[in-house]
Amino acid sequence: MENTFNDCVNMLKENTSHIFQTAIQTLYKICDNIVKFPSDEKYRKLRIANPVISEKLLPAIGATEFLFELGFVEDDEFFLLPSNFSRIKLENALKLLKDLKNLETLPKKNNAIKSLHFTNKNPQRNSFFKTIQSHFESVLNYENSELQKKANSCIPIDKLKLNAVKQLRVIQKEIILNSNNGKNSTEESQVSIEELLLREVMHWFKNEFFTWMDSPKCKSCTQVCTFNRNEFRNDPRISRVEIHMCKQCNTEEEFPRYTDSEILLKTRTGRCGEWANTFTLICRSLGYEARIVYDQTDHVWTEVWLINSHRWVHVDPCEDTYDRPLLYEKGWNKKLSYIIAFSKDEIQDVTWRYTRNQANVMKRRKICSEEHLLDLIINLNEERLKFLTQQGCSEARNRFIIKRRLMELVEFLPAPPGMVKPDQQNDTNEYGGRISGSTAWRAARNEISEIRHDHVWEVPKDTKTFHLQYFVVENKYYTLNDNNEVLTVKQSWEAGVNSCVGGIFRKEEKDWKMVYLARSPGSQIGKITWSVAIKNQKVNIETLEFSADTTVFEDGCIKWTIQGINNNKIVSLNVPSDKYFKTDQLKNVERINVIAEMSGGSKDISWQHAQLFRKSLDATKECSMKICLTLNNKH
Repeated sequence: MENTFNDCVNMLKENTSHIFQTAIQTLYKICDNIVKFPSDEKYRKLRIANPVISEKLLPAIGATEFLFELGFVEDDEFFLLPSNFSRIKLENALKLLKDLKNLETLPKKNNAIKSLHFTNKNPQRNSFFKTIQSHFESVLNYENSELQKKANSCIPIDKLKLNAVKQLRVIQKEIILNSNNGKNSTEESQVSIEELLLREVMHWFKNEFFTWMDSPKCKSCTQVCTFNRNEFRNDPRISRVEIHMCKQCNTEEEFPRYTDSEILLKTRTGRCGEWANTFTLICRSLGYEARIVYDQTDHVWTEVWLINSHRWVHVDPCEDTYDRPLLYEKGWNKKLSYIIAFSKDEIQDVTWRYTRNQANVMKRRKICSEEHLLDLIINLNEERLKFLTQQGCSEARNRFIIKRRLMELVEFLPAPPGMVKPDQQNDTNEYGGRISGSTAWRAARNEISEIRHDHVWEVPKDTKTFHLQYFVVENKYYTLNDNNEVLTVKQSWEAGVNSCVGGIFRKEEKDWKMVYLARSPGSQIGKITWSVAIKNQKVNIETLEFSADTTVFEDGCIKWTIQGINNNKIVSLNVPSDKYFKTDQLKNVERINVIAEMSGGSKDISWQHAQLFRKSLDATKECSMKICLTLNNKH
C-alpha cells in the first residue's frame, strides 16, 4: 500500500464506528466495481447527490479525501476517476479497505465527550462536535513561543505605538473640549492605550500586511482566473487546494488554503479563515488574550479580552471593524445559528453577543440539542483546565478563567424590556454590508446592504473656521479648528457619511497600487451624502470651500451637489468644478449636505468608470476631500 493513504485512513478512524464502517464498505464497493469493470465509465462517475455518496460517504471525515487520493476529481455534480487511473494504486486501496472492513472498534482519542452518548443516527451532530474538538486543539498552536517571535518580528510595533499615543492625545483634547461645552465624555475617557494599540494593529493588518484573495492571476497571460474545483493533498498544513482556471488560455492556477499560521506569515494572503488565523496569532504575540471565533454560517474573526473594560471585544481584520458585533446580522443579513469562540483556555458559545433576534436564532440551531452542546463545552473545558494545570498553570489563573467565563455568561442574559436602549432596538442602519472579497462574491452571498449611518458632523461652538477632511489611503476623517488642530478622528469612510446608496465600497487595487470608492456592479447610480450641522444659532456661514479628487473613464460621470437646509427649506447648488469650489450663498442655513453621485460607464465594468478619491496607495498624506466652513457672527 502507498504511504499516501495513511492520512486518509487516520482521518477515517476519527469517525464513530458506524460511520467508519459504512464509509469503508462503500469505498470498498466503489473500488471493487472499478477493478472488475475498469473500462465502464458508470463505475468511475459518482453523482454527489446520489444517496450512497451523500449519506454514506460525505458525513465521514476522510472519505472524500480517500477518493481524491485514488485519483478522483470533482467535476461539478460528480466525482470522476479519469480513464488513465493507476490500477496498482486502486488494487492496493482495495486490499487496505478489505482489512479495514474487519476492524470493529476504534480507539477513543478524547474522553471529553464520553458522557454525550453519541448515536449512529446523527452523523451531522457528530461531525459538528468533531469540528469543535479539532478547532479547540488547533488553537494551541498560537502558544508556540518560536511562532510568536516570528509573528512579532513582522509588526512595526514602534510606529503603531506612536500612532496609538497620537490617537490618545486627540481623544484627551476632545474630552477637554466636550467638558468645556458641557458635554459628557464618559465613553471616551474609558478608552485605554491598550485598546488604541489594538485598533492600530487591526488597521495595519488590513491595509498594509495581509491581502484578500478571490482568484489568483494566470501566470501565463495575467488575466484573473475563476474557480474550477477543489483538490485535497496529503499536507497537514493545507485544508484543500482550490484550482482556478484562466478563461483566456485555460491555464490552471492553484490556490492552497493554508491552515498553518507560520506559512501565512509569509504568504500574507487568503480569505477570512487565513485572515483570522494570522491576526489571532499576531494578537497573541503582542500579549493580548485573543481567541478565534467561528461562525457556522461561514465566517471567522477574532475576539480580544480588554483588561481595562473587563470584556471580550469583537475584532474583524477582514472588515477593519472593531467592537461591532451586530455587523453580520444587521449589515450582512446573515441567518446566524452557532458562533463558537476558542482560546487556549476555553471554549465559549458566543452566539448571543452577535444577535438581537434570539428567538429566530434558536429556530435555526437544529444540529444538536442545547444540552448536548453544553455538555460538550463543559467537558472539553474541564479537560483543558486539567491539561493547563499539568503544564504549570497557577490556581489563581484557573480561578480567573472561571470567573471571566461566568462574567461573560451573565453578559449574554437578555436584558428586561425596560433596560434595552433605543439604539439597540433600531440599529440596522448603523451597519453596512461586507467589504472584503469581490463585489460579485459578496452579492452571491447576499452580504451587501445599503449603508445609512445618519452621521452628522457638528461644528463646535466658538469656532470661526471648521475643516472636514477625508484621506482615502488612510481611510480616515479628520476635523480641525481655527488653528488647524485636530478635533476628531474617525476610521473608515462609512463612519462619516449620512447616507449611501448603490452598494458603495472602498476598492484597493493591489496590482495597480490604487484605492478609491466606487458603486457596486449592477448599480446604475451610486450616491453618498456627508452632512455638517451648525448648532450655534448666533453665527452665519460666510463662505464654504470644497475640493475633492475624482477620476472618470469612458463615459463615467460624477456630479457634486451642495445643499443648504434651514427650517426644511433647501438651497441647492451645483458644483461646476470639484477641484475647487467656493460659495457665499449659504448664509443662515443650519445644515450642509455635500452629495456625490456616480453614474455612467460602459459595459460590465461601468462601475469602475466613475471613481471617488482615486489615489496611489503610497499617497498616505494626500487629502482626498476637503470641506471648509468660515463662520461669522450674525448682525
